[in-house]
Amino acid sequence: MLIGQDYEKVPFQLFGLDLVEPNAIIGDTILFLSAIILAIQVKKLGKNDHPFFKNWYFFFIVFGFSFLFGGIGHTFYNYFEVPGKYPGWYSGIFASFFIEQAMISIYPNTDKIKTFKLISSIKLVLALIGATMVFLFVDLNEDPSIGLRIPSLNTSIGMLLSMGVLGYYYMKEYTPGFKYHFISVFVLLPTAIFQSFKISFAPLFDRNDASHIFLLGSLILYFLGVKAFRKHLSTNDLK
Repeated sequence: MLIGQDYEKVPFQLFGLDLVEPNAIIGDTILFLSAIILAIQVKKLGKNDHPFFKNWYFFFIVFGFSFLFGGIGHTFYNYFEVPGKYPGWYSGIFASFFIEQAMISIYPNTDKIKTFKLISSIKLVLALIGATMVFLFVDLNEDPSIGLRIPSLNTSIGMLLSMGVLGYYYMKEYTPGFKYHFISVFVLLPTAIFQSFKISFAPLFDRNDASHIFLLGSLILYFLGVKAFRKHLSTNDLK
């Protein structure tokens, strides 16, 4: 086990290419496929024109591709180096935005929805600008994880407010099924710990791999919350 530093990248060859971190491409591909499957399941719930379900669909799609890009950035590091990680980091910022927009869209005080959506949009722009400034002016070659700080901070704020605060509020306002969104905040806490303190168990099971387990759990919880709200709407429609 290593704490405070990363293991050396594990090299391997495939089709004549000099690649690294086979565990990264495997874990990220699993998250990609899982997110796409859940996006399809959201579509099957119906209400595809409803902003709540539409934004959750976009979240799963963008989240999935953020990890596909992430896996490529890790495994093809010898070819793309740090810039190869940018697409995954940028995509993660947009994924958080879609969750925020989804949760805001069902706020019961419609007069405040427009204001909250504007705040979320401003947060998106600031995160994109901040991340770009880091990518342009900070030397990330020595420690690429610095480039993840603003996307991670942006996601943490978004999850705390949308999944934590609004998730808890919607448990009371709409359906107890939003408990899944509220619980997801705590499920993601170990991810922040692994990443912040760089806790890795082995070269082929590093901090990113450990984080993937909790991220997969959070994806499932997100979908369960979305499904619960769809059931709530169906029940009310029948009434």
